[in-house]
Amino acid sequence: MMQNEDTYWVAALRAGEGWAIDALYARYASDVLSWVIRLGGPDIDAEDTAQEVFIVALRSASRFRGDSRVSTWLFGITRRVLANARRRARIRRFIGLSQIPEPVHPDTTDEVVARHRKRRAVQRALNRLSEKHRAVLVLADMEERTAPEISEMLSIPEGTVYSRLHAARRAFKKALRREGLSATPMASERNVLFLSRRGT
Repeated sequence: MMQNEDTYWVAALRAGEGWAIDALYARYASDVLSWVIRLGGPDIDAEDTAQEVFIVALRSASRFRGDSRVSTWLFGITRRVLANARRRARIRRFIGLSQIPEPVHPDTTDEVVARHRKRRAVQRALNRLSEKHRAVLVLADMEERTAPEISEMLSIPEGTVYSRLHAARRAFKKALRREGLSATPMASERNVLFLSRRGT
């Protein structure tokens, strides 16, 4: 059952009340954007995809029964939207549309450029993981969620959370090395991957 949520607010959301829709965005916009960035990989337009998550959420809000946390419900929608976005990205890569180099502003400092390149490399490393390993790694080591939370969000037993996390950490370290990065403490990668809305 849903815990630590304002049941009145959730009921208003299901009813399509404007203030509840605004509250949904205000509470969860940064979470959704973070999930999209970390789970989507470097070929996903993060802001457009995050907006699509909220569009889908609002269309399906009347069917949300409130038997899970709002964050769990949104995470499920995010994963489905990302699956479609990643398929579109694969098509773009296949036909060569993703090969255009990113423009660099002439006033950009070397430090900003280096940080951007490292962030892209970390995203590519995450993208090398399977979807199930990427999801549990992001939730556990980058968002520091508990095993019970992850169990609920991914609909898997807690024991599976631990076994997947062990395998995911091992795979991520290997992927980081392939990108020329050291297997640094996860907190460092957490900071690198949290993009602002301006992508700086």
